[in-house]
Amino acid sequence: MNIAGLTPFSSIDFEGRLSAVVYTQGCNFNCIYCHNYQLIKRKNTPLSLESLFEFIKLRKRILDSVVISGGEPTLHKDLPNFCERLKNLGLSVKIDTNGTSPLMLNLLTSKGLIDYIAMDIKAPFHKYKEIIKTEFPTEIIKTSMEFIKSSNIPHEFRTTVHSELLSLSDLEEIIQLVGSKHKLYFQIANPTPLFKVPNRYTRETLNAFISKFPDFRLAIR
Repeated sequence: MNIAGLTPFSSIDFEGRLSAVVYTQGCNFNCIYCHNYQLIKRKNTPLSLESLFEFIKLRKRILDSVVISGGEPTLHKDLPNFCERLKNLGLSVKIDTNGTSPLMLNLLTSKGLIDYIAMDIKAPFHKYKEIIKTEFPTEIIKTSMEFIKSSNIPHEFRTTVHSELLSLSDLEEIIQLVGSKHKLYFQIANPTPLFKVPNRYTRETLNAFISKFPDFRLAIR
């Protein structure tokens, strides 16, 4: 595992739990609004696994879970072993993913190594390349989405929204893709050093928009 960083305590990344958040290095997307763009390219690991687990063991009385974020965690072949070590400590595990490895998600869930999945839906499938700035087969993204929806693992879907990238009709298309039975969170994109374009979406405008879909499990973060 290439561990790029650690948030020691978080009460918001795994709802209802106090977590440590682990950030993996490396991502196969290059999203224009990414706040963790410095994690996209793989580099030398700044944080060793042993020092990470030493930290977690020392604070186990306070922590009840670990969130594995990135970057993209499923790029790492030793992710199952990493999750197993966390589970052996009695911790719940949440994974944040872009859905590019349904095989890894299947492996993790079949072995009971994760307790929650949060998957990003970047855009309607016909606009994916525009957002991720690379070629990637959307059929694989669809496979991950359907696998998560049909699994017994608690989960959510998330879309980062910027008015210059996704229209309200795009957001409606995403809502329909996720469906009414599954949680979908919209996250408002903030300016970054690489993408400084003002965002016209606000919590008020988005709340007004999602109010038109009372039968869906929608919220703003």
